[in-house]
Formats: sequence, structure tokens, C-alpha cells
Amino acid sequence: MTLQLPVSEAMSLIKQNSGQTINLRVVNENTINVGYLITVKVPVLGQVSRNVSLDLIVDEVADKDLYLHYATGVFGVDTLLDMMLAAIPILSKTTALQKQKDGGLVVHLNEIKWVKDSLKQIELKSLKFANDTISVGFSAREVSHA
Repeated sequence: MTLQLPVSEAMSLIKQNSGQTINLRVVNENTINVGYLITVKVPVLGQVSRNVSLDLIVDEVADKDLYLHYATGVFGVDTLLDMMLAAIPILSKTTALQKQKDGGLVVHLNEIKWVKDSLKQIELKSLKFANDTISVGFSAREVSHA
């Protein structure tokens, strides 16, 4: 089965469940751009806001884990990612996101409170992006009768 979720609805769900405004933009079938407005106080200048974003590429969906990577060819992208992870409260306050040494990220979906219950019923198979839509492939879990 496949669930088609408009990017705008995904952003609304994130906002509703985390209180965070995260911008999402489809880049290609395997890539989504994730953006966030970071506001910091700078001495003398006061508050400074900057939009930061990063392309995340889906490598694999393995049931309750999502394996991603981000481009490391740009100077400072690792630092930018660290800043984004620290600045975005939805990411920094969870054990759901694990940064790998090779430029990879693992999202442990079962660690996200508002996703966890759904994963008891379904098994994720794929995650694709097209035309401002997120396509989630899944199958129903077999119910064991003990």
C-alpha cells in the first residue's frame, strides 16, 4: 500500500506534533530539502535570523529505521548540519536521530512519540518524493495470535 502525503500536510503534522516550523521541498525522487529559520542574539547587532537548509537523501527504509545521507562535498556542511541539529528543538531533544561518521544519518522512527504507535500496525517499505508529495510505501504487520 502507498500513502500519498502532500509536503504541506507533512509540514503541518510536524508543526502540530512538535511545535516546530520545518520547511520541506522536494528535490528529486530520493531527496528532500529540509529548512529551518535559526534566530540568534548577536552582541551589538541584536537578533539575527537566517534560513538554513540541507538536502537529505534517502538511502534505505528498514521498517522502523530510515537511513539518510547528506552531501559532504561543500566546505563546512558538517558544521552546518551540527548547527541545524542543535538549533532545531525537534531534533536536538530526541534520541530518534543518530549522526554517523560517514555523513549518514539514521532516524529511529520508533523513537518519535507520534510515529511509534503507527509502527505497531504497519511496516515501512519505501519513501519517495515527487511533485510536492511524499509517497510512503508500507504493508500491514501480521498480527500474532499467541
